[in-house]
Amino acid sequence: MEYHPGSCIVAGDMRIPVINITTWKVPEENLKIGLNTSLELGYRCIRTLYSERKAVGAILKKMFENGEIKREDLFISAMLPEIGIRYEDVEYFMKKSLDDLQLDYVDLYEICSPMGFIRKGDTLVPLDDNGEVLLDFKTDIVKTWKGMEEQVVAGRARSIGLMFFNQEQVQRILDNCTIKPVSLCTELHVYLQAKELVSFCKKNGIAVTAVSPLGCPGLQEVLGAFNGKKKIVQSPLKDPVIKEIAKRHNKRPSQVVLRFLIEYGVSFGVKSVTPKRLKECFDIFDFKLSQEEFDQLCELDRGEDGRLYGGSCGTGILHFFERHPEFPYKQ
Repeated sequence: MEYHPGSCIVAGDMRIPVINITTWKVPEENLKIGLNTSLELGYRCIRTLYSERKAVGAILKKMFENGEIKREDLFISAMLPEIGIRYEDVEYFMKKSLDDLQLDYVDLYEICSPMGFIRKGDTLVPLDDNGEVLLDFKTDIVKTWKGMEEQVVAGRARSIGLMFFNQEQVQRILDNCTIKPVSLCTELHVYLQAKELVSFCKKNGIAVTAVSPLGCPGLQEVLGAFNGKKKIVQSPLKDPVIKEIAKRHNKRPSQVVLRFLIEYGVSFGVKSVTPKRLKECFDIFDFKLSQEEFDQLCELDRGEDGRLYGGSCGTGILHFFERHPEFPYKQ
């Protein structure tokens, strides 16, 4: 593989690219353009979720057959959904992922959440007769992790990881595992730097991947609508400190925010099929932040008040999960 210097995070025996292309909810007709463009630019990590996996698998198969790229040159991840986080369901959903992607293995298989749903077939978000999410209040993440370890032993996954787990939940896995998680994917951006969690993961050899690394500017105007109120939160991309640093380096605010994450020591995902934006997100290896600039960005951390995907700050969009005993953002 060819990477920019410093563009991988080492976790155990794995080298995880610091930038991944995320295919979740990308329209099928745009996937081919997005994947072709991203691979041409140098992206080598593809993060797949659910409904788009078959389309991704078909596109990649043609690329492999045409000699456009080799399987071993890609880092491909897949995710165990909430309806599958029971020990007895892990293998089924692992095999389903591989069938959809037309692969023999994935480089990383992740538990998508510490919160489980009651399974109703393969419906990803099962609802009861009143339209309420069917939460599985008996979720046992330690037992589920044993099923994840079995996928590594069977050769279906080269490594396994976690998503949206808090520090206590990660520690519970570490205390009971045979195979350690190599990564934790969690909401992280300049307004939510999760310093204690990131430090904890680094001490334990766990790579951290940032969800919504730009602060998810597209959600800013609708935050709070999920719990009956609307609260507009400033996008980091409009922050005057970030805009000034961007001007100084002749870069866009988004590039400064992503460069900060690299120097902070975490990886992140890019969700786009637009060639210009894909290039901008990858064009962040030709400049560095000064120590003063890095410190200024560190000071923008808002802690839990910056969280978009949960928590009690009134701006989260996961409040319908908070009845679950494993809801990770209770204060």
